Amino acid sequence: MPYLNLRLVTRLKLVPLIVSMMVLLLTVILVFVINHIQTNNQQAVLESAASRQADLLRDQVNSDIDFIGSAANFFQSSSPSNWSNFDLFAKEVVGSSKSLMSLQWLQKVTPENIDNFIKLEKNTSSNFNIYTITKNEKLKFNGNFSDIPAIYVVTDIYPRTKYNLDILGYYSISQRTQYFFDNIRTTKQPNVSDSVSILSDTLASITNDDLNKDAITIDTHHKKNKRGLLIDYPVFNLDSNEMIGVVVGVVDLTVYMNSVIQHSLNGIHSKIKIIDTGIGSKDFPIMYKSKGWDLTKGTIFTRKVTLPNRVWLVEFKQANEKQEQDLWVLVGIACAGVIISVLVYFIVAFQRGEKERIEAQLKLKTKELQFLVTRDVLTKLRNRRSFNQYIDKMFSRETTFTLISIDIDKFKSINDNYGHVFGDQALIHVATIVHGLLAKEDKLFRLGGDEFSIITQQINVPEVEQMLFKICHAVNNTILRYKGDEIYCSLSIGAAISHDDDDVETLMTRTDNALYESKKKGRNCFFISL
Repeated sequence: MPYLNLRLVTRLKLVPLIVSMMVLLLTVILVFVINHIQTNNQQAVLESAASRQADLLRDQVNSDIDFIGSAANFFQSSSPSNWSNFDLFAKEVVGSSKSLMSLQWLQKVTPENIDNFIKLEKNTSSNFNIYTITKNEKLKFNGNFSDIPAIYVVTDIYPRTKYNLDILGYYSISQRTQYFFDNIRTTKQPNVSDSVSILSDTLASITNDDLNKDAITIDTHHKKNKRGLLIDYPVFNLDSNEMIGVVVGVVDLTVYMNSVIQHSLNGIHSKIKIIDTGIGSKDFPIMYKSKGWDLTKGTIFTRKVTLPNRVWLVEFKQANEKQEQDLWVLVGIACAGVIISVLVYFIVAFQRGEKERIEAQLKLKTKELQFLVTRDVLTKLRNRRSFNQYIDKMFSRETTFTLISIDIDKFKSINDNYGHVFGDQALIHVATIVHGLLAKEDKLFRLGGDEFSIITQQINVPEVEQMLFKICHAVNNTILRYKGDEIYCSLSIGAAISHDDDDVETLMTRTDNALYESKKKGRNCFFISL
């Protein structure tokens, strides 16, 4: 009997130990499960952020391509006698982009027209010379085209700063440049270069080297100077389909890397590396790498950014070590093992809530950036990129519609007389009035400067005339007050109703011609091309 009692007492003493071991085991299991959930959530959030960021980076580059395309359209749709006004148009284009540093007009020069080209350019600038750069030396053109059928010479540039004006007359003889020109001539699509040194920096280095023999060279060892990106956009003669020149946009890579990427991943602790896989990137394929990338060990997610002629690989690296808040969660679970079932509910809810909060923040930032990509910041109207997408959509539907182009009469005089602040108010004033007169299905765009466009499915000529009359009358009869002055604006409007055999370029040309006719009639009127 004493023996049985001893065994019973021993077993009763083991019960607390067994229960404690079971609780400890459940705690270990719970810690393992929560750790796994945290890791998966962290990975899911980073993967989602990586995909969104790659899309936003691509949209930012494509937005700059569209801006440069609008500059190319200036040369394509206007006569050479009007090309001298390029700086006025380019000012609006460059001012609309945070990353676009300058625009260059490269005119095609052949053995047949080189003498006439030089003569015309020297009429503008007696010091004009055609030159190239090779082996860190500035060499004048010797008249020998070698095996190149044509060269493309920088004939105009914006902004016209002292260093930028030194670029006038430059042409490239590199095989890489010839490849890009051959490609855009064949595909008729813009090309994006690899990271390059800014030409004005190079010229300043050469000038400095000539003065004191202590300049930075442009050889392949100076990777840190490659802060630029060139976007080549072809310009064709509409009649002969001949490529008559190239508009080159110089983009500041640091804006893409520092602004777009870093701000969009705010709050997510990860490292970023961008690798260029296109032509010309063999020597320096890494365009951007976060500080401490090589020292950080962790999981890498790769996303592709596909551009017209090249692919960027965007790598996101998430460190394997736990964040401090996640470590405290696991410690808390271990310390509170006796109430594991309660903790599971709250911890899982916490994890889900954290994921949803971060996802919501990322979606909000994505919407904000997407709005900036497709909307004009000043007037909040749809911008040129949105216009290009919408008009392509209308043609793909094979729907008949009317394209309307609007210019504010003598807008430059408004800016000159009252300043750009009032000029912006005038743009908002016109945008508000015109938008209020449109039907719900009509779309109003600001293409840049004082240029607006409307796409309407209204194709009945009398009704289109009535619509345009209302717009002209409403704007011309609405007072815009500024510092005690009463100012009136007026519009010149051109419209064209699409035909079955029209394409985008044909319809836009007809609309521009109609706008020109309204200006010939004295402005403050409209003209419809049937």
